[in-house]
Amino acid sequence: MDGQMLSLPSAWLDELNDQPALVADPDGRAAVLAELAVFAHRRGDVDADQLADMLEFAEAARLWALIEHEEAA
Repeated sequence: MDGQMLSLPSAWLDELNDQPALVADPDGRAAVLAELAVFAHRRGDVDADQLADMLEFAEAARLWALIEHEEAA
């Protein structure tokens, strides 16, 4: 994990790292991650750059989970 990820909220990172939930519902979990990221930004917990990173990580996680879901099927 790089320094940038360490500066993201730990509760959000826990959600990001919940691989079984991501594989079970890639689109739904990515939507939840995006919503949590936006809420964290609105609360002032993360800045605009961190928000952008969080949204990118959420999309990357969704794409990873879609591939995992396909391979498991």
